[in-house]
Amino acid sequence: MGDKTAPGSSLRLDWVYGYRGHACRNNLYYTASKEIVYFVAGVGVVHNTREHSQRFFLGHDDDIISLALHPERSLVATGQIGKAPYICVWDSYNVQTVSILKDGHSNGVASVAFDREGKRLVSVGLDNHHIINVWDWKKGKILATVRGHNDRVFDIQFNPYKENAIVSCGVKHIKFWSLCGNALTAKKGVFGKVGELQTILCVAFAPDDITFSGTLNGDVYVWKGNNLQRSIQGAHAGSIYTMDLSEDGYTTGGKDGCVRLWDQDFKSITKINLTESSDGYQGLSVRSVCWRGEIGRASCRERV
Repeated sequence: MGDKTAPGSSLRLDWVYGYRGHACRNNLYYTASKEIVYFVAGVGVVHNTREHSQRFFLGHDDDIISLALHPERSLVATGQIGKAPYICVWDSYNVQTVSILKDGHSNGVASVAFDREGKRLVSVGLDNHHIINVWDWKKGKILATVRGHNDRVFDIQFNPYKENAIVSCGVKHIKFWSLCGNALTAKKGVFGKVGELQTILCVAFAPDDITFSGTLNGDVYVWKGNNLQRSIQGAHAGSIYTMDLSEDGYTTGGKDGCVRLWDQDFKSITKINLTESSDGYQGLSVRSVCWRGEIGRASCRERV
């Protein structure tokens, strides 16, 4: 009789094609080594464009839907979907797990972000209460937890210019959180007569308690504290899905397929219409942007 033992060979992941843009945003960055980190399905991908090579993080057991880059730009945090979703913090150089954050969310981890020093991480879930957790990620310990909102939260970020300040935004709301010990308290954004109450999709920050937010109708709302101060109308011809803050200014991308660069006062520098590029097409939308000096990257998705 023939040998019935299983063969000793196994499959090895060689290349990952594509990019997860559907229902995701702000999920592509340049690392300290100028490689690109993003995800597809349940795989974290580190792409070296100079050598045309990829490395893979395989620590998740379901699809990844959120990603953040540590301020030192070598560590990555990724959150996944599932009944008991978890967050992995991993090294982009050796693609090995550094820490796993469990038992904080259900259904999925919609957004993650590091604080300015990189010691804490904030996350928001896809559960009915859209729970917000602040973690000591090295210890895998929750420092503070609170119900985020009664509707979907799309983005959450630490304000790098203000100690213990966090901003979350989503369906027809924006909230400005203060962290004191293990307590998170919120002030709702006051839209007033400056702009209409609408869905906020992404945020970025400036000194002096200024917050920029991208809206569903394509305007950029400028907040002073929790009060809407002014509106930059028609920044995009459609929803603004992504904002990126760099040393040189700001970048935005949206449903119109355009990437716009802004200076540090949020005055327009240039506009790039990717639908008119050699690889562009009508219906293209920009889901993530990253501008670092002379290099920039935008990732797109055909349908919202």
